[in-house]
Amino acid sequence: MAMKSIDTSKGRLRSTYIAIMIPLELLSITLAGRLATSLGLPIYMDSIGTAIVAAIMGPWIGAASGVLFNIVSSLISGNIMASLFGICNIGTGLIVGYMARYGRFKKIIPDIAIATVLVAIWNAATGAPIAMAVYGGIDGNAGTNVMIAAFQNMGRDLFSSAFIARIPTNLLDKGIACLRDKAILMKLPEKSPETQWNKRQIKFWYIIMFWKR
Repeated sequence: MAMKSIDTSKGRLRSTYIAIMIPLELLSITLAGRLATSLGLPIYMDSIGTAIVAAIMGPWIGAASGVLFNIVSSLISGNIMASLFGICNIGTGLIVGYMARYGRFKKIIPDIAIATVLVAIWNAATGAPIAMAVYGGIDGNAGTNVMIAAFQNMGRDLFSSAFIARIPTNLLDKGIACLRDKAILMKLPEKSPETQWNKRQIKFWYIIMFWKR
């Protein structure tokens, strides 16, 4: 028997859907970030949840969820200034959200490649000055800090080193996030908001079951 589709555009249901998606996004980012840090990987893994919420629920909800993560994580760490990195997630949510809304998040080439480059450049351009203000140029990512030190040894100043070092790191990091989110979208039913671009029906059960895996 075919399962009933649920229209997430209706107020109460949409609020319920958002209330479930955002905590899942916060959890996925937190776990992925801790894994990357514990393994010393040269990636941040701070966009995987933001991007999928943006692709499914829309750009502004995705951006808001990303900012919420940065606020919560900065409060937990005791460094409220780190919430400024929410600016990076705003760009991630808007870029992925609008590309998905207009059907530009379907193919690896060129859609996912373009999304990865745009998100990576935005995060590098905004992350570098924020890192300068919050951490003095470096941050908690060991891989990025090694590259910053390498560029400084080549004669570059700290700011340009912080920016350039974040480009390859973000290309890898955001590429992983975008590919993962495309894989999730492929598992959604045909009538989901972003797989049919402009149709607002989605089978809620499929989302929950996928996230439980």
